[in-house]
Amino acid sequence: MGGLMALAAVLGAFCIALLLLRGRDRLRIRRLRQQTEDFLTHAGKPMDVALGEDGIAVLQNEICELQDRLIRARELQKEECSRTSSLTADISHQLKTPLTTLRLYTEMDAAPHMEGSLEQISRMENLIQGLLRLERLCADGYSFVYQQQDMGELIEEQWSFLTAAFPGRKLKITGEATIRCDKKWMGEAFLNLLKNACEHTLPGGNIWVSLEKTDAAFFCTLEDDGGGVRERELPHLFERFYRAEHQSTQGAGIGLAIVREIIRRHHGAIVACNTLRGLKMEITLPVIDGILTNS
Repeated sequence: MGGLMALAAVLGAFCIALLLLRGRDRLRIRRLRQQTEDFLTHAGKPMDVALGEDGIAVLQNEICELQDRLIRARELQKEECSRTSSLTADISHQLKTPLTTLRLYTEMDAAPHMEGSLEQISRMENLIQGLLRLERLCADGYSFVYQQQDMGELIEEQWSFLTAAFPGRKLKITGEATIRCDKKWMGEAFLNLLKNACEHTLPGGNIWVSLEKTDAAFFCTLEDDGGGVRERELPHLFERFYRAEHQSTQGAGIGLAIVREIIRRHHGAIVACNTLRGLKMEITLPVIDGILTNS
C-alpha cells in the first residue's frame, strides 16, 4: 500500500512538472509569435539564435534563418528600387529638356496651329510625368508615411479641386472612417478616382462614396451614374495606357494604374464592377495600426 502511495506521489509530481513545462512552452511559443509579428511589421528587431536543443529552440532557429533571408531580400529590393529611381530621374530630365525647348520655339514662331501644338506638348508632358510616377510607385521608389486620417475630410478636400472643372456633378459621402494612411498619396488616389467618375458622368450626374471601418479592415465604395463600361473592359481598367472605348476625354490611361499601385502600397486591393447606375470601385484596406512607414 505504501509503495502504491509513493508511486502515486511520484506520478502526481511528474504531472505537475509536465503542466509547468507545458506552461513555459506555451509562454515561449507566445513570445516567439509576438517577436515574429513585430519583425514583420517593422516594429521589432530580428530574433536571437537559441542555444537550447529542444523543439522550441529548433523552431526559433528556423525562424531566425527565415528572417535573415527576408532581410537580405529586402536589401536587394531596396538596391533595385534605388537603381530604378535613379533611372527614372535621368529619363525625366532627358525628356523634359527637349519638350521645354519645343514649347519655347512653338510660342516664338506663333504658327497658325500654335494652340493645338501647345496642347499636344502639354499632353506629352503630363503623360511623361504620370508614367514616371507610376514606374517609381511600382518600384517602391517613394517613401510612404502613415498617419491617422479622416477619410471623409480627405475625400472632400480632393473633391474641392474638381468642382470648377466639372460643374454640376454632385458628391454624397455616407459613413465615416479614420484610418492610418499616407495622406498625400491616398489623396492622389481619390483625386484620380473622383476625376474618373466625373469624366464618365454628364453635368448633373451623381457620385456616391460609402465609408466603413471594422476592427480588421476599411471598406470604401465609389459609384457614379454614368452608365458603366462594357463588361469586357472591367479587367483592364487599371492597366496602364488603357482607355475605355466610349471615353470621350483625352486622358492618357495612367490615373487608375496609379490608384492601384497606391492601394497596393497600403496593402489593400481595388476592383471595379458595373451596377444598374454606373461604374463602382470597391476598395479594401487592412487595418494595420503598427505600420508607420513602408520599406
